[in-house]
Amino acid sequence: MALMPGLQINQTQQLKLTPQLQQSIKILHYSAIELQQMIADALDTNVMLEVEESDYEAAIMAELDRPILGDEAEDRHHDELSLAGLEFQSLAGEGSITSQEMTSTLDCQWDDLFDSDQLGHEDRATDFTVSSFREDDEYESAENYTSGHESLYDHLRFQVETFSFDDDEQLIAFYLIDAVNEKGYIESPLNSIVADIAHNEGIRYSEAAVERVLITIQQNFEPSGVGARNVQECLLIQLASLIPRPKIAKTVIEMLSEHFDWFSHGDFARLKRVYGLSELQWQEAMQLIQSCNPKPGLRYANAETDIIIPDLVIKRAKKGWKVDLNPLAYPRVRVNSEYVDLIKTLDRQQKSRDNVLMLKDNLAEAKGLIKSIQSRGETLLKVGAYLVQEQAAFFEEGEIAMRPLVLRDVADALGMHESTISRATTQKYMQTPRGTYELKYFFSSSVSQYGPQDQSATAIKARIKQLIDAENPKKPISDQDLAEQLSAQNISVARRTVAKYREAMGIPSSSQRRKK
Repeated sequence: MALMPGLQINQTQQLKLTPQLQQSIKILHYSAIELQQMIADALDTNVMLEVEESDYEAAIMAELDRPILGDEAEDRHHDELSLAGLEFQSLAGEGSITSQEMTSTLDCQWDDLFDSDQLGHEDRATDFTVSSFREDDEYESAENYTSGHESLYDHLRFQVETFSFDDDEQLIAFYLIDAVNEKGYIESPLNSIVADIAHNEGIRYSEAAVERVLITIQQNFEPSGVGARNVQECLLIQLASLIPRPKIAKTVIEMLSEHFDWFSHGDFARLKRVYGLSELQWQEAMQLIQSCNPKPGLRYANAETDIIIPDLVIKRAKKGWKVDLNPLAYPRVRVNSEYVDLIKTLDRQQKSRDNVLMLKDNLAEAKGLIKSIQSRGETLLKVGAYLVQEQAAFFEEGEIAMRPLVLRDVADALGMHESTISRATTQKYMQTPRGTYELKYFFSSSVSQYGPQDQSATAIKARIKQLIDAENPKKPISDQDLAEQLSAQNISVARRTVAKYREAMGIPSSSQRRKK
């Protein structure tokens, strides 16, 4: 065979990703914050795109800068938001929009009245920090890096279960604490909670009955002020619960009840004059108000969390839980109909061919982007719904009820590739009544048992932590004793496995935990 240069034609088959599919994969991988930035960039560069709600950003900025208002102004404000088609719901991870509850016109801002420890931080987001996903599909929770943490929901749930409610009152109480946001407020109107109970449970309670349970929670539950519907009510609850009550407390309660709008707008001279307070008495009154916490729920927030925006929100349904996309995770975009009409007009007139081609390219790009965003939402809903279905017991009982689950299980059930499930759960968060979690938190490796059902590593860790929390500090439980106590609960794990899980949670050995 002669070695000579020449041309040959060969037929080969190759599998290539189309630009549309590449874009869909890329957008699926984005977190909510990254997707927001990408949409913002696309809106700046593509004239064919527009935000579906034209007042989306304006309403959010108004909510961020909203001052402290009186009851009537608060109601009017929420009515205006409802007319705008926006719902600013309390998302437990604070991934939703929060109000900073201050006004630029005040002589005395809330930051002046309360120190930073009392106010807490608006940037607190979830009960768990972001952590990487291990190769063995075992989620590393925040307990690996920080001390144990009780969420506000867990704290309130325990109080509901141990308080002397009858069955109807307890059911109402559970729905009320579901509506409590991270700051400790109930922002949902009572008639909305009544409707939710009627829809999910088939029981129609009166609004007065729900309010009676709410008042019981406000007067008896900790932290003081929890369950308030606005700042005014929160402060009054805390002042009314003071024991012993200072002499000035009666005047302060009257002042905040009757003229909270004066106080919120800094009209202090008028208040001193109306209530006949001397400078010394006024200072005493302000010190008493400063001793209250306007955001009582934040004491249960994890101080080491990052800002996140939940992609999914779950709520109680008639049977189980309902999963929805978070409407505030990113703005909804659509094709600008005016520019579409312009393309048709220019085509008919056969003018500005270069502009028409540019607009058509932008139109194709816009349609592709919208389709990719919709595909991302559909995938997240499918994955989120399956995770909630498989881990339903977790939402009622906590980590102890976590079931073993790996990427392959979800991929096989939904008919998707494991890499797609991995992209759909990385840096994607779900807002739940127990807190805001990364979707990968619901994955846990399986630990083989002699019994009929394997245990998840997350559930075993939770039980180990539960046993250690209940131990006698003077006689801490050794790893071998922990293994034996778990065995008594039909959980068979070796001592070295107990030690590995204990160390993974950042819990020291029994000798280091011993207190004299």
